[in-house]
Amino acid sequence: MPSTADTLATLPFFARVPRHEIDRAAAAFLPHVLAPGETFWVEGTPVASLALLVVGELSVQVGTSEVARLRAPELVGEASAFFPGQLRAATLKATRPSALLILDTRGLQSLWTARSRVYDALLDVALVALARRVEATNRRLSDVAAGAFAAPQRKEPGAIARLWRSFRPGGPAGPCPPLEPLLRQQAGLDDLAPDAAAALAASFVAEPMEEGQVIVLEGEPGWCGYIVAEGTIEVLRNVRGDRAELLAKLGAGRQFGMNTLVIPGSRTASCVAATAGWLYRLDREPHEGLSGPARRAWRESILAVLSSQIRTANGALDRALRKSGQKLEGDGFQSLLQASGFLETGPSESALERVQFVVDEDMKRNPRNQGRRG
Repeated sequence: MPSTADTLATLPFFARVPRHEIDRAAAAFLPHVLAPGETFWVEGTPVASLALLVVGELSVQVGTSEVARLRAPELVGEASAFFPGQLRAATLKATRPSALLILDTRGLQSLWTARSRVYDALLDVALVALARRVEATNRRLSDVAAGAFAAPQRKEPGAIARLWRSFRPGGPAGPCPPLEPLLRQQAGLDDLAPDAAAALAASFVAEPMEEGQVIVLEGEPGWCGYIVAEGTIEVLRNVRGDRAELLAKLGAGRQFGMNTLVIPGSRTASCVAATAGWLYRLDREPHEGLSGPARRAWRESILAVLSSQIRTANGALDRALRKSGQKLEGDGFQSLLQASGFLETGPSESALERVQFVVDEDMKRNPRNQGRRG
């Protein structure tokens, strides 16, 4: 029978993790075997662990309905274990003999404290899993009523307009605000160490925007994400034909488009500059090139945002369906638009609860460890 370390080493999640780090991390994983029909986790109970499904298949049940099946190899639990105070979103039952490796929150804390690349690999897998859930929820939002606004179209300026702008630019009046204070507004980054904050900031590019400029067009391939530095962005979704609905307005510090940094895909909404201002753009290549504390902290932050997007969007979607069934009108349609807005941009700062990542208690108590966050 293979050891826990041998089993971990065979999983695709850890293909780039050195074997000696896998060997050190193996003691934190507890093997668990399920018989067909046996329940693993129960919906609504507190989250105390995540798990790796290494053999078999699990049924994912919400209420009395099966919503999905998970087949090995698969990460089970996704982002929940990274944040304290979460509840299980579904009940899991084995459909055939299954084997798992369980990592409780204390074990996850120990991997974080050790800066283990096993932790980083789990973080990457959780990000991809959540990004796919965003896509799945987005598909549920696709069948909606006709919109109230004309859908945005990307229009390139003509030669006369370009010449006029060269004499009288239509962009922002002043310089771009500094990035670091905006980064510290993002989920989980308020206590980021200065060197990690500088490394993360160096990956972004400042970009001016003109009033009416289409920053992101629905249906186009996504290859970057943005943080609003100055001005206002309107988020619109083309709901049917050439009509669109306004989903959200974003001010300084809000981010959008980050999902396509995790997995390639098309934009699911259009983002238009309502006023002139500044953006900070993060392209996929520098995003993938982040390393060390900056990489970990940024991925934890995106994980928090995606997790909150899913939770709030699905909640709003469920309220819409309860109000109107499949005929989305009136209050039901407005709730669906709210769900769509949450899915594209995440909740506002007031709606996004303060994120507390797994941190070993010794990291908090020991003064020598201050500034290691990230």
